[in-house]
Amino acid sequence: MARILILIAGLVVAIYLWAWLKNRYQQQGRPFAIKATLVGCALLLVALAGAGKIHWLGAVLASTLAAIRFLLPILFKSLPILAPFLKRANAEQTKTKADDDSDMTKAEAFAILGLDDTATEEEIVMAHRRLIQKLHPDTGGNEYLATQLNLAKDVLINA
Repeated sequence: MARILILIAGLVVAIYLWAWLKNRYQQQGRPFAIKATLVGCALLLVALAGAGKIHWLGAVLASTLAAIRFLLPILFKSLPILAPFLKRANAEQTKTKADDDSDMTKAEAFAILGLDDTATEEEIVMAHRRLIQKLHPDTGGNEYLATQLNLAKDVLINA
């Protein structure tokens, strides 16, 4: 009887945890999914080490490797000697973003959004919203198409 109660309690906790994870993923997207996966793997390794299935040093090493993803940005900000490397990485990211901002004409922007040149600002926003929901990287689309949609919207609204 005690095993059944423990199983029911475990199922309730699992359902609650699943709902919480799903809600957080919808709010925060892919970065949360990566963090949750790494934390889950680290907890699994600790549980395996506690059960004697793997050596505790293996669990510590693997958990440390997973934690490096979170510790490197803190390390770069904390150590002044590493600042030039961080500045170089930021400059490369800025350069890449600047390359993406190619000169798009209004005609190209209207074609990308599937609108004619008499579209109002509200129609532009609605077309962008409809397409970005389908083509955003978080929903299975790709980054290039999402960037082109955002650029087209910016060209038409800010022009």
